[in-house]
Amino acid sequence: MRKYRKKVVMGLLLFAVLSIGAISGALAQELAKQIQGSWVLVSNINEQDGKKTEVFGPNPRGFVVFTPEGRFSMIMMRASLPRFSANNRLKGTAEENQAILQGSFAAFGTYKVVSEKENKIIMHYEAATFPNWDGQDLPRTMIVSGDEMKHVNPTAAVGGTNYLIWKRVR
Repeated sequence: MRKYRKKVVMGLLLFAVLSIGAISGALAQELAKQIQGSWVLVSNINEQDGKKTEVFGPNPRGFVVFTPEGRFSMIMMRASLPRFSANNRLKGTAEENQAILQGSFAAFGTYKVVSEKENKIIMHYEAATFPNWDGQDLPRTMIVSGDEMKHVNPTAAVGGTNYLIWKRVR
């Protein structure tokens, strides 16, 4: 009888461990499902040394897509960027090129949920207009509430922490 009870207890423990693993896997899939889709940028605020700055100005433009296959593509920019006087992007002046570079950001790569409980994902940057991120795995926090996604980037390309707000495209 004692052997039987031991097997039942061990079986129940194994079942509990497997169930917890399955539940946490399902929860991780839930965050991935929540962030999937197309989003437009509402704001991007950088906080550094107690100072807050609008990274791409008061009316930034941007778009990010998270696919069910675990891929992302992102672009952000100032509401207005200077036109090239030569009407040729390869012939921009130093000032025009600087304004475009500092006023925009684009990247693509893959993502995966690493902690459902903490709303954490890892974004693997295959390529970015900030090439220091090429090939890097960088942590992000994503909190989705209805059609709004709060995105925290603790490793901002301009230093400090970026706080982004995205609105789902319907």
